[in-house]
Amino acid sequence: MVDNSHNSSNVQTSSNSRLNYVHLMQFNACYEAMPTSSKMVVFDTKLLLKKAFNGLIYQNTRHVLLSDSAKNNAIVGILSVTDFIRVLLLLHKMKNERKDKQKGPVCDDDKNSLTIKTGVDRNTNLELNDNVTQSEMSDVEKQQINTADDECQNKKEVKEEVTDAVINTLNEDIGTLTISEYRDLVCREGKLMDLVSITAEESLLKAAFLLSKQRIHRLPVLDPNDGSPLFILTHKRILKFLWLFGQSLHVPSYHNKTCKELGVGTYDGIRVVYPDTSLILCLDILLNKGVSGVPVVERKTFRVVDMYSRFDAIGVALEDKIDELDVTVQEALAFRNTFRLEKDRVVSISVDDSLWTAITVLVERNVHRLCVLKDNGAIEGLISLSDIMNFLVVNVAELQTENLHYHSRFSQHSQHSSLGILPEGLESTNDLSEKMDGEAENSSGRQHGAGELHQKFRTISMN
Repeated sequence: MVDNSHNSSNVQTSSNSRLNYVHLMQFNACYEAMPTSSKMVVFDTKLLLKKAFNGLIYQNTRHVLLSDSAKNNAIVGILSVTDFIRVLLLLHKMKNERKDKQKGPVCDDDKNSLTIKTGVDRNTNLELNDNVTQSEMSDVEKQQINTADDECQNKKEVKEEVTDAVINTLNEDIGTLTISEYRDLVCREGKLMDLVSITAEESLLKAAFLLSKQRIHRLPVLDPNDGSPLFILTHKRILKFLWLFGQSLHVPSYHNKTCKELGVGTYDGIRVVYPDTSLILCLDILLNKGVSGVPVVERKTFRVVDMYSRFDAIGVALEDKIDELDVTVQEALAFRNTFRLEKDRVVSISVDDSLWTAITVLVERNVHRLCVLKDNGAIEGLISLSDIMNFLVVNVAELQTENLHYHSRFSQHSQHSSLGILPEGLESTNDLSEKMDGEAENSSGRQHGAGELHQKFRTISMN
């Protein structure tokens, strides 16, 4: 934790201001969050896709950066576990088409999805049978839990990853494609995301906005001089920065309120799966429904028994089960996974726990999401890193769009290195005005404080 003497030389705060965390992010550059050491894996886009995925697993990393030799080895994208899931689903689709092109969709997994709707009698007891895909939980108010809405319809509407014309050219092995060719296929489907990056001298506030507004999970930090990659910023890393150094700020009263009371997290429309849900359906949810992990719940009680995330898909490769994907989620969770620790299978908090408790658990357990559980262990909500980040920083900063002003260290870098979403040069709030009044005369002291902040931060494991 940063000593208050250091903090006062860098960030002045108000006990009544919700901008304290915004100020902390605004006045610290991305390099302040740089780890002492980190592994940056970069693959050339000419590498075969099969070798790329093998390398991703061998390097024990969830993502690798991609460079294009035709563009002076510039970083052009990221290959991640999401791409691995996309290829798994494509291979499964192609395998089934080769088996029997005449076979239509079979709705034999109707029990594997659940949607809990509101607007009906809340005192109705929970009832489930083989034909029910919509039901209610008693004493659950305004809660929707979705796994795939209607199972049969979902199977009919699983999004194709490539066009039929492309599939015909890939009947042998998609792994023989290069990364560049694979990215071209994804681009044809309109699913290729442009690389979003930031330089080390830009503010952590801008990084938080990019992660939130671009809906990305990782943000490459590049050298401002030559564009070479330095490290990757994630929600997890930024949240730990806030947790470590935010403790030296005035603690806002809302820290003691529950997450549900503050509206932090998802309490309606939570997607869950059952232990006997097919792995293919689960992977399709992870790829196409905008979630990175789904709770695994008991069929009748909705008690959370496990969690299946995108990273768990690596177990398919580690167990050499790529050609045997017709398994259940429960069977897939038994696969080996170097990313998965037994103690982190289900990380949860109670519905009565405070926001600060949630933040502390997320940071100390080093996980991406928390299950909010009722006293009987049933799922009540789901809190992600981005939920916390949006509440503490992004949403607050957006409300101050017309008032925020940038630190001189960042505004000198032009529009590209200042937070473009927030206009520069406007009148500041009273809190920020007090801070800016001593800008010039305190410059040397602020730089010293920031340097000490960086030195303290870089000695703490953040991986």
